[in-house]
Amino acid sequence: MNQRIVSVVVLLALSSAGSAQDAKLTVDLAKKLLPEAAGISNAEFKDFLENPKPDAVKSKSLSFVFLTLRPTMNPAADKEFRILGEDLAVSQITQAMWISKEQGYASFIQAKNITECTCESTAERAEGVVSFKSDLFAGRIPYVAKATKDGWIITEFRLPQYKIRVVRGKDGVWSQEALAVK
Repeated sequence: MNQRIVSVVVLLALSSAGSAQDAKLTVDLAKKLLPEAAGISNAEFKDFLENPKPDAVKSKSLSFVFLTLRPTMNPAADKEFRILGEDLAVSQITQAMWISKEQGYASFIQAKNITECTCESTAERAEGVVSFKSDLFAGRIPYVAKATKDGWIITEFRLPQYKIRVVRGKDGVWSQEALAVK
């Protein structure tokens, strides 16, 4: 009898663990993960503001890439990311990015500014597009996420018009790579 009870408990534990891993990424969860994934840690953001050189930041996150993008005359690139308005002070943009300071990061993508988010998911991998808009900037960025034993993480952002992808390394550090054009 005791052996049966133990067997049932073990089977229940195994089945619930399996279903947690099998869960697909939802739009709601993606919206929670995207702002921090796109962000720059407070420490690195502070360093970059004091010394605005690319070497000041180890993790080249999506928000860092946006800060260092060269403007283009390609209207399709404006759909991926653009600054709204002219003659904006840098401090206006950095303040808008740093509304998440209490959460430990600065980001162009803030939860309150996400206007649309899509997500196509299997149990292991998900892809989608996040659109965001504030009074100062707007964008529409494809992303990739991966299921891990600890939950979902965003692993990649793509800027096809700029031919850039921003990829999270196994160590959690973001890097910028060339995006292969199909």
